[in-house]
Order: sequence, then structure tokens, then C-alpha cells
Amino acid sequence: MAFLALQFLIPARLVISGMGAAGRPSAAIGCLLAFLWAVSAARQGQLPSGHQPIRWVVGIFVSAQLLGYVVGFDRLPSPAEASSATRWLIFVTSIAGVMLAVADGVRSRIVLDQLLRFMVFLAATMSVVGVLQFLRIVDLSQRITLPGLQLNSSLIGISVRGSEDFARVAGTATHYIEFGVVLALVLPVALHYAFFTPPGRSRVWSWAMVALVAFGIPLSISRSATLTVALTFLLLAVVWPWRLRYNAFVVALVAIVAFRAVNPGVLGTIRALFANAENDTSVTDRIERTGYVLSLWQERPWLGRGAGMVTPEEYILLDNQWFMTLLAGGVVGVLILAGFFVVPYLMARSIRLRGQDEETRHLGQALAVTMPAAVMSAGTFDAFSFATWVGVMSFLIGAVGALWRLDGVSVAREMQVRAPEDRHVAAPLFADARRRIKDGWNEASPVGRSVSSTVEQGGRAT
Repeated sequence: MAFLALQFLIPARLVISGMGAAGRPSAAIGCLLAFLWAVSAARQGQLPSGHQPIRWVVGIFVSAQLLGYVVGFDRLPSPAEASSATRWLIFVTSIAGVMLAVADGVRSRIVLDQLLRFMVFLAATMSVVGVLQFLRIVDLSQRITLPGLQLNSSLIGISVRGSEDFARVAGTATHYIEFGVVLALVLPVALHYAFFTPPGRSRVWSWAMVALVAFGIPLSISRSATLTVALTFLLLAVVWPWRLRYNAFVVALVAIVAFRAVNPGVLGTIRALFANAENDTSVTDRIERTGYVLSLWQERPWLGRGAGMVTPEEYILLDNQWFMTLLAGGVVGVLILAGFFVVPYLMARSIRLRGQDEETRHLGQALAVTMPAAVMSAGTFDAFSFATWVGVMSFLIGAVGALWRLDGVSVAREMQVRAPEDRHVAAPLFADARRRIKDGWNEASPVGRSVSSTVEQGGRAT
């Protein structure tokens, strides 16, 4: 909880004095978690037994960064590149610590739910900071000061965008894009708990959290945030029954109308970002950088120029994490980064298909949708340079590992069909198809009828 609180409540540019960009307090907590996990791993019986794929994800990712560190120094980097690479290793240690601590350290489903709910609450709090900035009531990020912390760079403050100069806010995040994307990534988890909270004050509170998180997303006035929230909703709706999809569509439509009434012009500004994309320098510049990236990549195509050594100061501002990874880690680095998201996605989808109850299956899907959304958003800004985005994704990946372990998911377990009382999760398509094929084969085939008869007689004898 301390990691999450520091991640959301402390302005992203406040760091521990003397530690530079790597000294964000939440990063220090992540490194401590990595140390504690290593101590537990060295002691017999301290870590949960059984298969935990997240350990492999972390192990391969960290190994790739260490290899990239060696590769980078082999080409004799500049002092600035070397310093950046060292900061990157500290950052990687923090990422690994959070993922492993959550995946292996959460002891019960109750604790996991408490952590995820706490993350939703903190995201809603960050959204409130953004709302206050947007309304120009107060900028709380400018007023937060803590002993031992100093600004590594100036806070981004409130900007404007669009023909009507609407305020563009970042809350406590490093940048406006990060603010909107992080809220969009948390929104599916917030929706999950709103759906499954029992009626009463708790449910009202859960829906209030959903409203606060959702309200802050358009205040970033960001294409990346808009695309992220659209993708997460689309993928989450895949598992909903048609009635729930209809209800969600109506609620979303009402919410959009209400937001437009409260903040006229903001949604039109966001729409204009897409309609006039061909004339937007932030889009055209990204496209023009493709040639530069490919020409530089061809010099070191497989292992790249060194982990953490591709910086705007030494090269150019790429605003694309996949481009940065291609230059820093080559083809190998891109493949490993893809696995960093693909493996947790497949694990979460397996939970959706094989979870022991409806709530678990829905939570699996809510966590799963954040992975493709992270992949997509990483192509719109240099995501791993933003500590709030990285911290949230590390926590979500760890949560996937924890849920996988606590529910005892295995590919050997049968897909769960929808129970009559289930209201939020439809039956898996392949589970129904498999059952229909099996039933049809048993009815049509003499061999199938014989096998079914034998099984039935055996069951009566038992």
C-alpha cells in the first residue's frame, strides 16, 4: 500500500535529495521489495510453492536489461548515456520488486481485493487533483512538499489546448498523457468492483470511484487516453452478456451528455484532435521520426545500443516506447518487451475462462484488458520514462500473478460455462462450442452413445 500511495499522491517529479531521476520514493520502495523478495527466495519455504509464470517474465526481462547494459558499455557510451543506463537499472530493479512482491507476497484473495480497491481510490484521488486544476481552484501538486524530497525538474503545471484554450491537467503525474492513460488503465478495475460490490453504501462508494476516475480522463485532452479508454471498454465488453452491454452503452451515453453539459467544448476539442490529426505536429513529427529510427536501428539491429542509453538528450525525443526499445534493445529487446505484456495477458485470459466463480472470471478479464491497452499506449509516448505508468502496470501484472496463484488456475482445468445466476460474464465461446460438439457427437455416434452409457452406468454404480 505504501508503494501505491507514494505512486499516486506524491508529484512524480519529487525525488529523494541527491538521487536524481531514479530517486522517486515509490522507486525506492520497489527496490526494497526486490531485496525482500530475494531474501525470501533464499530461504526455503518462504515463497509460495507451485508454478508462477510472472517469475519467468521478471527473470527474462531483468536478464535482457543486464545484457543490454553490458552491450551498451561494450560500445563505449558517452558519460550521459552511462549515467542514464545506471538509472535505468535502478528503475528495472524497482519494477521487478513490485511485480514479484505482489505476485508472490499477497497471501489471500481478500488482501488482493483490498490492494486493488486501494489503487482505485488513489486513482480517484489523483483525478480529483486534476479536476481542481482544470477548474483552476487550486493546484495541489504545487503545494505538496515533504522533508528530504526535492523537485528533479519543474512541475509541468496547467497547460491549454484547443481553440478555446481549455485547461489541460496532469494531476500528480509527470505529463498530461500519463495522467489520462493511467486513469484509463485503472477504470476497468474500478468498474469490476462497482459491479460486484453488494448493494448499499459500499456500492454507492464504488460507483463514485468509477465516476471520479472516468471524469478525469478527458481532462487530459489526450488522444492516447481516449484510445486507451475506448480499447479497454471494447475488450471488457467482450465478456459481458448483451443486456449488460446495452445498459453500459446507455450509461456511457448519459455520462457523455452530462460531461458535455458540465464542460461544454472539451469533448469537441478531443474530437478535433482526431479529425485534424494530419495537421497536428505532434502526430506528423512522430511519423517523420520513423526514418531516423530505422536508419539508426540498422546499425545495431539485434541487441541495440544499450539498455537505458537512448535518451532525448543524446538522440531525439521519440515519444514512442517501441521505437525507444528498438533502438536500445534491438529486435531481441522488442520481443522481450512484447512478452512482458503478452504473458500476463494470457494468464489473465485463462483466469477469465477457468476462474472458479463469476467474480474471479470478470476480474481476470478486467486485468487482461489493461495489457493490450498498455501495448497500444506505449506506442503513443515513451511510457517507460514515466514512473506512474510503469508503477501501475507493474502492480497490475503482479496482481495477475497473484490472482492466478490464489485461484489455482491451470490449463488443465475445464472452461467454466455460465451459470443461470451469472449477470456480468457470458459463457466462453469455445466452452459452449466444445460442449455442443461433444453432446452432438454423443447423440449421433453409436460409439459416443456407448461411451456415454458406460459413463452413466459407472456414475450410478458409484
